[in-house]
Amino acid sequence: MSGGCTDAVLRTGPPAGKEMYRTDPVDMKFPFSQHWVGVFSDDTTSYEANSYISMTSLSDIDHDGDLDFASGQRQDIGGGMIWWEYCSPDHWVRHQVGSGHTSAAGGNAADVDGDGWIDLLAGDSWYRNPKTPRTAATWQRYGIGAPGAEELIVGEVTGDDHPDVLYVWRSIQPQYWTPGPDPTATWKHVDLTTDTSKRQQQGGAIGDIDGDGDNDVVVGYQWWYRNAAGDGSRWEAVPLVPSGFDNEPLTAVGDIDGDGDVDVAMSTHFGSTQGAARVAWAENLDGQGGQWALHSIATGKSWTHAVVVADFDNDGDQDLFIGQNVGPQWIFENSDGHGKFVEHQIAVDSRGHEARVGDVDCDGDLDIVGKPWGQASEGGEQQRPPRDHVYLKNELVERGGLPRFDAQRGPYELLPASKLRGCAAAPALQSSAVSSLASPGSTPVRSSAR
Repeated sequence: MSGGCTDAVLRTGPPAGKEMYRTDPVDMKFPFSQHWVGVFSDDTTSYEANSYISMTSLSDIDHDGDLDFASGQRQDIGGGMIWWEYCSPDHWVRHQVGSGHTSAAGGNAADVDGDGWIDLLAGDSWYRNPKTPRTAATWQRYGIGAPGAEELIVGEVTGDDHPDVLYVWRSIQPQYWTPGPDPTATWKHVDLTTDTSKRQQQGGAIGDIDGDGDNDVVVGYQWWYRNAAGDGSRWEAVPLVPSGFDNEPLTAVGDIDGDGDVDVAMSTHFGSTQGAARVAWAENLDGQGGQWALHSIATGKSWTHAVVVADFDNDGDQDLFIGQNVGPQWIFENSDGHGKFVEHQIAVDSRGHEARVGDVDCDGDLDIVGKPWGQASEGGEQQRPPRDHVYLKNELVERGGLPRFDAQRGPYELLPASKLRGCAAAPALQSSAVSSLASPGSTPVRSSAR
């Protein structure tokens, strides 16, 4: 399958009633136009139909070269899993995936069975890509044997270039699950610690914290876990920031200060009132995760539920996207390349719960796709708000900025997740743009693509 779109006629704007979701950029340094993607369900009479939406991912599901979006519902609602085919900024096509999974919220994407097609994860299950995802009625679902956790982070911790999945939830130990030779059978899992006091609701990240060439794990702001043997078999809990931040933040990793090691960004998870949520980053002082310095970035936010470390202005250093459930969205510009941040509001009223980042349209800059959580009176939502998925298209290249194409350009999940296909630049662009924007800001985290 290549190019085209399931629908013969493409929309050039939002449908009637959704005009509010089509907006021009509000910040010319980070110029994002806003576009309507769709709603989880067409059922407008039932509160549950568009509630508790999570399990997001951004990957090339249909092998047409651009990125598609996926989302699912918590199991007690029963809406199952869907994916959105990208056709144009104002035209996305909703497709069914399946139902029957158990998940508090966590999901992701990975090539689970190694067949070259992206599969979808939803809590205790994975859905196999049928290789005809645009026309298939449903995807086959298989049980993992895992709990339906709050957060699922895809990375690679065993050293075999197969996708491993970090599970974080307050009712379980931080743990990872990995498929065996037969991915349809129960997966193997390893707990990172036996200490129940280290359980977290969410806040997982995967990256090489100690610089030894294998990936470690961050869970919350107080602890990171050293991959002691390099193959995921033994883990050592190492202090990160013992105090000074809020419990159970969202986290992301990347070389924020440009010194070649992995730092940690964090944003408050539970911030029910204005001013309750904060944003900060922890500097890896010794490059080995043994000494850290906490730097405040912002206060006065509320209900932030996405944090992504990525280069949004193509200048070679790492900026920070912070997504709010409903309302404003922000990028913090890494103004000096060493962790001095300047706040930019990139959208006035958008949807940023579990927003994902990647070059959706393959034009050489990073875009954002998000949605609401959908719980009444939580995260800035009213009793029955519009629960729409939203695409924030980066207009940097269209406005004269240099495009950037390289292997680290995503898709960025809440952490780098497995990707199969990336945008390919024309040879002339590849040589000029990539060489001028080489990798000091690239996130030094292995992809689990194969």
